Amino acid sequence: MNKSNYFESYEELVHEVGDDKFRERVDVMLTSANDFLKEYGYNNAYCNYRIMLQVLFDYYIDIYRLKEFHEIEKTKKEKIFAYLCGWIIRRKPLQFYENNPKDSDIFINERFVATLLLNECMLGDKSKTLPESNLADFVNMLLYYLKYRECNPQVLELLIEAFKLGTLIE
Repeated sequence: MNKSNYFESYEELVHEVGDDKFRERVDVMLTSANDFLKEYGYNNAYCNYRIMLQVLFDYYIDIYRLKEFHEIEKTKKEKIFAYLCGWIIRRKPLQFYENNPKDSDIFINERFVATLLLNECMLGDKSKTLPESNLADFVNMLLYYLKYRECNPQVLELLIEAFKLGTLIE
């Protein structure tokens, strides 16, 4: 059955994913977003629940299409993460309660994605560390890319894989 064209409603998609699994993913993403906002002092911002749901709907539909096209059962964690981050960038679930005069805050969703990506990239071998200046350069480059370049899941997946590979080279 063609799942890309199969879902006539989001309820069908949630049923296919599994109600508990979908709710758990929503909870994880809302917690991650709220933790990010708190940790970085965004007291004037919130995670829009409805937009985050749309992020997850779009993400799951993409993953189902991907699995169908490649005729695979499971998807690599890096790919899943890349698609999720790609949809966060597109949908922008983190919102401000009111206009904020700080220009850096315009890119709150890009900063959130950068934090998520770095956390994913650093999950590898804890015995390897990067010089802080190199990491700062990487973070600045990553934020620039997320802000000003076309951001797609394929490039984000390559970024994650390349970062992890780079930590293996001595």
